[in-house]
Parts: sequence; C-alpha cells; structure tokens
Amino acid sequence: MSMRRREKPIWPLWWPQSVSGRTLQRGFWTSLSRPMSCVTTAACALIGQGKLPEAFSKLQQAEEFCRVSLAEDSDVTEEDINSELAVIHSQMAYIMQLQGRADEALQLYNQVIKLKPSDVGLLAVTANNIITINKDQNVFDSKKKVKLTNTEGVEYKLVRKQLQAIEFNKALLAMYTNQADQCRKMSSSLQAQNPGHPLPVLIQVAQLCREKQHGRAIELLQQFSDKHPESASGIKLTMAQLYLAQGHVTKACDVLRSIEEFKHKAGMVSALVTMYSHEEDIDGAIEVFRQAIEHYQSEQPGSAAHLALVREAANFKLKYGRKKEAISDLEQLWKQNTKDVHTLAQLISAYSLVDTDKAKSLSKHLPSADTMALKIDVDELESSHGATYVRKKAAKATGENPPKEQGQGEIKKKRKKKKGKLPKNCDPKATPDPERWLPMRERSYYRGKKKGKKKEQIGKGTQGATGGASSDLDASKTASSPPTSPRPGSGSTTAAGSNVVPPRQQKPAAPGATRKKAPPKKKKGGKGGW
Repeated sequence: MSMRRREKPIWPLWWPQSVSGRTLQRGFWTSLSRPMSCVTTAACALIGQGKLPEAFSKLQQAEEFCRVSLAEDSDVTEEDINSELAVIHSQMAYIMQLQGRADEALQLYNQVIKLKPSDVGLLAVTANNIITINKDQNVFDSKKKVKLTNTEGVEYKLVRKQLQAIEFNKALLAMYTNQADQCRKMSSSLQAQNPGHPLPVLIQVAQLCREKQHGRAIELLQQFSDKHPESASGIKLTMAQLYLAQGHVTKACDVLRSIEEFKHKAGMVSALVTMYSHEEDIDGAIEVFRQAIEHYQSEQPGSAAHLALVREAANFKLKYGRKKEAISDLEQLWKQNTKDVHTLAQLISAYSLVDTDKAKSLSKHLPSADTMALKIDVDELESSHGATYVRKKAAKATGENPPKEQGQGEIKKKRKKKKGKLPKNCDPKATPDPERWLPMRERSYYRGKKKGKKKEQIGKGTQGATGGASSDLDASKTASSPPTSPRPGSGSTTAAGSNVVPPRQQKPAAPGATRKKAPPKKKKGGKGGW
C-alpha cells in the first residue's frame, strides 16, 4: 500500500493504496494479436501475487508486441502507438510506485495524462495514483486530478474496491486542504456505505485532532471498537497513541494490553515494559513478562522467542534488584544450556541472598581458574603498538659491563650553561645601569615624554572661532583699539604698544608665491558700437 504519516503524527493516518488498472484490460486489445493479450493477462496476475519484477518484464514484452504489430500499418503514427500503449504504461508506472520509484512512476503517469486517452477508467485510475504520490504535498495539482476521477461513466469502468479507494483519497485530500465541512460530510457518507471499514472513522478522528478535539476523537474510536471488535486492533493502536500524546501513559498501556492479537508479540511486550518502567511500575512490567512467558510456554516451548523473553525478564528483574524473582527464569535458562557460564554466575549471585548452600553447590559447576585463564603473553601485549603503558626494559646483565669499584659513586654529568648573547652595541667595560630592571616610569631620571607644542588651530571650527587666544583677541580688553584695520601685508601695527594681531593676519600664508588675480574677461560685444 502506498501510504504516509502526517508530518506531526498524532495518530497513524495512511493514504489508501494506489489503484491497479488490471480490470481495464478486458476488451481493450481486441485489435491486437492473441499472444499480446496473454502476456498482459499474465502480467496482471503476477501483480496480484506481488511478483513485481516478473510482472514488469511481462509488460515490457507486451509493449514490444504492440509496437511490432502496429508498425506494420503505415497509417499508424507514433501518437497512435503511444495512445494504444497508455494502459501498459499505466501498469508499469503502478509497479514502479509499489517498488518505491515514485519519481519515475509520476513521470510515466503524467505522460499518460497528456495523451488524453478516451478511456475514462484509465484516466481515473492514473489521476488517483498521482494523488497518492502527491499525498499532502502539491495539493493544487491533486485538486486538478480529482476532476478526472469525477468523469461521467467512471463507475461503470471500475470495480467497487477501486471506487472505494478513490473516494477515501478524496476525503483525505479535503482534510489536507482544510475543507473541514466537506471532509466530515464525505467521511460520514463513507462510514454509512462501509460500516465495518475503519478508514472513514480514522479520517474523522484525524479531522477532530486537527481541531484539537482529542476527547471527542477518543470517544469516537471507542464506539467503533465496541461495535466492530473484529477490526478494532488498528483503532485501539490509534487510541493508545492519542493517550500517549496527552500524557496518559497508564491508560495507553491498558488499551494496548486489551489487544489480543498483539498482546504477546515481542514488540508489544517491549513497548509495555518501557512505558511501565517510565511510570516506575515495576510490578506491572514483571506481570507483562509473566503473561508473555506463559503464552509461549504453552504455545512454543523452548523456541527462540520463548528463551529470549525469559532472558529479558531475568535481566529486568536483576536490574531492579528482584533477584529472588529472577531465580526461576535463570534456572530455566541454565537447564537449556548448562555450558552458559554467564547465566550460571547470575544464578549463583541470586542464590547467595536466598540459599547459600545452594549457591555453594552450584559454584562447583563453574570452570577452574586455569581453564578460564587466557593464554596471552603479557610482555608482548605491553610492548605492542598502541599500549597505554609500556614497561621499562630491565637493566643489562652484570657480566656485560665491568663492575665499578666500591666507593665510586655515579658521577652525574653537569650540563654546561650557555652564555647569553649580548646586544650588538654593548660595551662590556661600561658599568650597567642599576635601574635597568625597573620600568621606565619608575626610574629616577625619567622626566616624562616631550610633548610638542600644540599649534593653535586657526581657521577651524565655526566661522570666526579661534583655538585658545579668544581672550587676547577681545578688542574691549586692549588699551586702545585701532580706528581702522591695518592693510594686508603691512608688517607694523597702527597702534603703538598693542601686540594684538587680527585673526585674518594669523592665517598662515599658502606655500609658494601668491597667486595673481586673473584679469577680468572682456565682454563680447557687437562689431560696431561703444
């Protein structure tokens, strides 16, 4: 089935399966040869059996037969051949879709749609399968394809199962396009037409979950499971997921344990034990193990699944300190395999708290230390590449070097101190500065940095402002103010005893010679006149 969960899976809503067009083969190839019809019929049968690679090769043979038979007629064009091959291409795309090659299948489906075949059943099947590939994406294209499924006469070309799948997809598309009223109407009519089918109820529950009505959704699921217990397994799984989404773990466990079909499956046991452990209900988890072990003990004693459950139950009990309860499980495992040293060690550890004599008697079955010792060369292992600790090599034998005289101690070799390098302009005869190790600011002869005189910034700032001699340039504070401004370029002041220099004369002269004023341009006049 080609199905997909929602992006935020509140419950397991799936897309119904894509529709196969194998029923369209009846009477379609009447103009072609009999071997061609036999090949297509065999391909359809293989699709029904799930043998997809064999069915695909049969369809390729059918395509080849069709092209060869139609190529003999000179009046048949390539477009006519492709239109005749539309059914085969649709079947091939259906196989690709089932194999997970959705992009290739979509491309082939679109080619069939572009040909606009006259068979409305083929168009409806192809459009429905495109909708199942799009799912909750590209809904605008899906809306266009829905119109092809509503063509007049489609109900006479397709079987009931195909029409049912198309209607389910329409309801799902209405839900994903936020058409809540239309989705409710369609799902209610589908439930009335198919009272025992769970998918219409699941569509209604999905719409309620999108509207944040989880309580109403759980009530609807409970009503359906009570009325139709034969198809309630999927409904109860959805109920458990809704309970978990709301944080009701214990209620979800109760619902899962009520599903008789999956109650003793390994996956269900694992899920229940995990949820009970999360709720710190160790007794409930142990009860789940006990019921599952009893079921396999009566149905499949000694099977791999049975022993695996016993092993997990024993480990779980030992993990949570229930060693007394784990003894029976460990004994059952050890009887199945008496050479299992690990299980025997666990059993002895559990008996040591209950019956020490029994633990001592079982310890006799443990292998000796010599048999358990590994034959490993420790020296070779320590000297191997990658060892974190390497043992130092032993000293050489005494016979190799002559013995030292008594009293003669080992003389350690002193390292020679290297003379430091002196600067290039260093005078070795001159006495060094005694304050050379002190910072420059702490030395007695430090006088500070020589800061240059700040030049008065004249001509900067606002118009007429001066740097720092504003008080000196105030004419009201001088002894006598000159009646007129001195001429530019004159070196003496007009008032004797006054050292005030006007601001315009303080402006530094431009470097180089002063520019001469350009003579005024003569106005252009007429030839005669003034």
